[in-house]
Amino acid sequence: MQTDYDSSASGYITDSFEGISQVFTDVEILNTSETNVVARAKRYGRWWLLKGLNKKVVDEVAYQQRLRKELELMMELQHPYVVMTVGLERVEGLGNCIVMEYVEGPTLKSWLKTKHSRKERRMIAMQIMKAVEYIHSKGIVHRDLKPENIIVTTNGDNVKLIDFGLADTDSHTILKQPAGTLKYMSPEQMQTAVADVRNDIYSLGTIFAQMDLGYGAIVKKCQQPIDQRFQNIAEMLSDIKKHDRLKARLLWGLLGLLILILGGIVWAQSLKMGELSGKVESKMGELSKSVSDNRQEQADVHATVSSLNDSLERVTAEYQMLLQKQKTQEAERKRVEDAIATGKAMIDKALQNSGVKQHLDTVKDLVYFNTKLSMKIFDSKILNEYLNKIRGQFTENEIAEITNALFVYRGNKEGELWKRYEKMKEAYDRRFAQ
Repeated sequence: MQTDYDSSASGYITDSFEGISQVFTDVEILNTSETNVVARAKRYGRWWLLKGLNKKVVDEVAYQQRLRKELELMMELQHPYVVMTVGLERVEGLGNCIVMEYVEGPTLKSWLKTKHSRKERRMIAMQIMKAVEYIHSKGIVHRDLKPENIIVTTNGDNVKLIDFGLADTDSHTILKQPAGTLKYMSPEQMQTAVADVRNDIYSLGTIFAQMDLGYGAIVKKCQQPIDQRFQNIAEMLSDIKKHDRLKARLLWGLLGLLILILGGIVWAQSLKMGELSGKVESKMGELSKSVSDNRQEQADVHATVSSLNDSLERVTAEYQMLLQKQKTQEAERKRVEDAIATGKAMIDKALQNSGVKQHLDTVKDLVYFNTKLSMKIFDSKILNEYLNKIRGQFTENEIAEITNALFVYRGNKEGELWKRYEKMKEAYDRRFAQ
């Protein structure tokens, strides 16, 4: 029996064949934020997405826990419209990273900048809702739904929901705090750390308004106060189906009515023609008059059909006017919401620039700080200047709504700082009382 093998025989040279490398190669940094680094790398001949911590925070336990929490949530998810997660691995140069499938395609924000039919946009919206309904079924609330966190694949135009860095569940006890992107997060999400599926439904309403799906009433309900909002995705899908069925019935009803009227006219004409043909032989003398009458009837038929066409055009025009009015109302609503968001951002910036938050952590003379806090925090002059600036762009009712929202928001922020100040003062008083 031959025991020696020819070393020149055909085979794979595994140590030099890059396609089956066991380590990540061709690492390319795609994005760097204050807390995270996102990179693309190749392994086993395919691309993977790596998400790790920025070197500035890599040693901080809170951010390590946040990355671990994101991994735990994503490992529970297996859905065609949610990005797939493989696990957590240590990658040279990046440290511990969540390893995910790499999805080729633009974000929804970029996708919407190119022209797509309403049917295509509705297909994407339906996939987004199915993805969100799935993660809700797993007890997970995304809390940061926005066009930048939704990928539309280049191959097949399928949705992939990404970035669960701010996601939360009832079962997790760490990192419980308000979070989200100001433009898309619900009002209650700014005030409470309790995750609620209705937070995501509010965000979906904001996204769908940008997608111009023709679902004005549904978008409006998504953005109602939390108790009046859709309570889950199933309710939202049910209303969308009702909307589509009602529209289909209207169009089919109009078409059926037109066909019925035209059929009746043709049938009546057939009867008339039959009577005429039966009398041709006996009433040749009346042929000329009968032909003349028939021509008149045909002219009447033509006039009737023209009238029906005119009616159908009027109905269509009225329907288009209703749609345009709805779009106008949605645009006006969005302008008010954007103005409120801008004002809130201005309040947040004023608070940051004031240095009050930072000072609360280091202040020693609380009597001095009490005076400084009352003088420095949230100067009404800045808010009034902003309201005066935009006053000419809105109606009195809209200005009243914007003013109320911003003063409530400012009051909430001020209340939070005063509570924090009072706690510090109690500790300060107890220390000196001893």
